[in-house]
Amino acid sequence: MSRILDGVRIIDFTQGHTGSYGTMLLADFGAEVIKIEDHKTGGDVLRSSFPKNEKGSAYHAYMNRGKRSICVDRHSPEGREIIKKLIAGADVVCESFAAGELKACHLDYDTMVKINPKIIYASHTGFGKTGPMSVTEGNDLTAEALCGLMQITGFPDHKPTAHGSRMADQFGGVFLAFAVIGALMARDESGKGQQIDIASSDCMFTALEDSVVEAAMSGKRFEREGNRSRSIAPYDTFEVKDGIISTAVSTNAQWKKFCEAMDMEELLDDPRYSTNESRGENYDSSLRKIIADKFKDMTKWEVEALLRPYNIPSGPGYTVPEAFDNEQLNSRNMVIEVKDKAIGAIRMPGYPIKISGIDDVPSGSAPLLGEDTLQLLEELGMDGGQIRDMEKAGIVMCEGGNKR
Repeated sequence: MSRILDGVRIIDFTQGHTGSYGTMLLADFGAEVIKIEDHKTGGDVLRSSFPKNEKGSAYHAYMNRGKRSICVDRHSPEGREIIKKLIAGADVVCESFAAGELKACHLDYDTMVKINPKIIYASHTGFGKTGPMSVTEGNDLTAEALCGLMQITGFPDHKPTAHGSRMADQFGGVFLAFAVIGALMARDESGKGQQIDIASSDCMFTALEDSVVEAAMSGKRFEREGNRSRSIAPYDTFEVKDGIISTAVSTNAQWKKFCEAMDMEELLDDPRYSTNESRGENYDSSLRKIIADKFKDMTKWEVEALLRPYNIPSGPGYTVPEAFDNEQLNSRNMVIEVKDKAIGAIRMPGYPIKISGIDDVPSGSAPLLGEDTLQLLEELGMDGGQIRDMEKAGIVMCEGGNKR
């Protein structure tokens, strides 16, 4: 079955998580993604990242599924010429280096656009390519801290905390893929490429939702609220006999249904809980304890069975291992098994974008280090003698499925 980006070739310099999730999404969309790796340093840092076994990294298997790998030294003149030839026949370049890194290798946008005027050159870094921090190495943690997300995450009596996953890198990767697809569409009309600059800190700043717009209006600094909402009540997680359950009552109509479902209709006549605003004002002093006492002697499935018929947003709290067996996720093909060439069969999240007529099965395993070097060099017109000489000189490395 065809995919949206069939026929699109992407040269991928991304390293670690930053950028790699975005290019993985593009590979899932059908693009041919060729990862440029430095064999002298062991390739992408994710190849040695936990969780892993003696054969390889599950982290790498997830973030780089469906890609190809070529090992070439970008610091050598010969290596740069190989990369430039690849870019001359490509549609997109993606990279995740701080400003100046690829310019020093003459592989920056200004150089590449002279080789291929139609090239789309997309960067995903911690802080972007402009501004006083553009030359600073950034990561997910620093992006979350810089944009203010960390200050509003966690519980009031604890210190600020990062998100439980690498949300800035993940969120930035989505924006990277979105921008690349948009630029490809624009190029169909204009015939011209573009430069894309994605910063994880920018992306997370947009994710602050109501806190950022209200801070702009009032200057108010929001304190951490745990799992509660400052504008909706009850919107929280509660302990039950076998774990936790979440529930979110967003409107007065839902509040009426919630009280009916939980046999708490006496609360409907209490003026302290008649509106979202009043429920919020009285949540900590009384309402939370009333609901918590109701839930504590029930299981999460009992609560769910009561609330679901009323269409009240709620859901049991799963651990990550339990989520793999979740009926809803599995029904949407969000738990898949990929036969990775390094570590073997592994379950991982599937493709989250569902489009009618488009296959939502990821395109395959992450590549072995340098697996596609030989084939790609041959496609560029190099013969066996040239390739052997470059390999002896350390300019390239042919490995994986193309050992000679």
